Amino acid sequence: MKEYLSYVAIGDSLSEGLGDRGFNQDRSHCGWTDRLATLLSIQASENGHGFHFANLAIRGSGAKTILGQQLTEALNLKPDLVTIMAGANDFSAKRKRRGEIADLLEAGLARLREAGVTVVIANTIYPRHLRVFKPLLKRSAALTQIIEGLAAQFNVPILDVHRIDQLSGIDYWAQDMVHFSSHGHIMVANRAAELLGLNLRWPEVHPSELKHQKRSLHETLLWIGRDVAPFVSRWLRRTTSGVGILPKYSNLVEFSPREQDLTSLRQSIAA
Repeated sequence: MKEYLSYVAIGDSLSEGLGDRGFNQDRSHCGWTDRLATLLSIQASENGHGFHFANLAIRGSGAKTILGQQLTEALNLKPDLVTIMAGANDFSAKRKRRGEIADLLEAGLARLREAGVTVVIANTIYPRHLRVFKPLLKRSAALTQIIEGLAAQFNVPILDVHRIDQLSGIDYWAQDMVHFSSHGHIMVANRAAELLGLNLRWPEVHPSELKHQKRSLHETLLWIGRDVAPFVSRWLRRTTSGVGILPKYSNLVEFSPREQDLTSLRQSIAA
């Protein structure tokens, strides 16, 4: 099993960690990427090594930013591992722009391979948990096809969030319905850990034990006012939620588990 002593995450809000428990109070250690970094840090520690992590992901980032500026910054840090999650903010891209995204991804993967960096790339989410997202499904599938085709070309493993059946349930989504909930972030982190051959996993709640939320008309109206209207306003102003937001770890920092996370992971192993 290969050991990774440094890891850089690039992406949008899903990699930044929005929706995870505690994110609004402290972004650190939140999100599937930080949760993956926690597992990697434990493995490194068990082998007597330190571990360093950078998370360059910023909410609202499109593929052009992720595969351009963020990828260049990641390469400058010379990590062992890079994860890429891009595309959720590009669902509206027409065919011509999808071709530009493909060119950016091909060039980016070539640069990472040349640098000798191990890469894991996620395909796009398939937002079937709300009927209102139905118009996005074909666009999500089109971007996933592009990502998977290039991943195969470069022999890069795919983190297949597109086909995770559980993500069709709203319990795996945060209140805003566009970011993973803690359950979703944990599941995706565990899938990534499996791809990398790690033995440790975050404890997951069995689907039968989830609350199985139901969205009433009142809740839907609240959602429109709280989450949808601000998004539409930003879209009309051609801005993003990431304006003024800095990466939570812009450089490789020494990264280790929080004590509360170690306790949770130990209990999972004991069970």
